[in-house]
Amino acid sequence: MQIDKKKQKRITLKGLFRNTTPVEKEKDIRPSIPLLKKMATTRELRDVLKKIECETIPTVRNAWIDYFLEVTKRPRCSED
Repeated sequence: MQIDKKKQKRITLKGLFRNTTPVEKEKDIRPSIPLLKKMATTRELRDVLKKIECETIPTVRNAWIDYFLEVTKRPRCSED
């Protein structure tokens, strides 16, 4: 039984062209719950924060966090 040389080379070279670099996962840049608690100054924000804490579906939770950050009033810088 003869082994074809070309097939043998393909088998040995097959592993050389694989992407071996590890894929980096996106870092979660969402604010933490303790930070959101500090920002919740109104009743509406505290209600939204409760919904964020109780939510189990990640996409819905992220949507609530986005809403929380939109509604939160940002402090104004003092103009000199």
